[in-house]
Amino acid sequence: MIAELQHAVALRAPATADADELFARVDACRKTLRAWLPWVDATRSPDDSRAFLESVSAGKSPAWLIEVDGRIGGMIDIHGICKVNRIGHIGYWLADGHVGRGIMQQALSRVQAIAFDELGLHRLAIIAARENRRSCAAAERQGFKLEGVLREHLLLDGRRWDACHYGLLASERRAG
Repeated sequence: MIAELQHAVALRAPATADADELFARVDACRKTLRAWLPWVDATRSPDDSRAFLESVSAGKSPAWLIEVDGRIGGMIDIHGICKVNRIGHIGYWLADGHVGRGIMQQALSRVQAIAFDELGLHRLAIIAARENRRSCAAAERQGFKLEGVLREHLLLDGRRWDACHYGLLASERRAG
């Protein structure tokens, strides 16, 4: 790995005490994040972040803060888990200053290990707006296969967007 791409990247379970820092990160990147994430406009204060973190603590969907050099740089989760079929969906975001540095690749690799090795999932999916090139590229770099385009699947900022549906089976996972 190139020296400029080496960062101390860690995943950790979020706590309600992280609400102020999490909100500050979202607020600082609001314009970028709202283009692709429908929840950004509903996050208007640290109290909104606190309520979100409380719901995450309820444990239905595993979620982690992505810490970069000891500070919150984004989040990643596995949601929509179906235990019967052993499938789940990954969602993620990074703050503007951390994009394009290999950080999401490290986070995705760790979450795949958790999903397949610890949770026993068979399949993971990522859905990203087709025009969100960085998110699509992150999925593809991790070996996710484009399985189709869902026409007008996402409603973002009052506009319908086509979404790329990516999938990865446990047997296709890259070691790393």
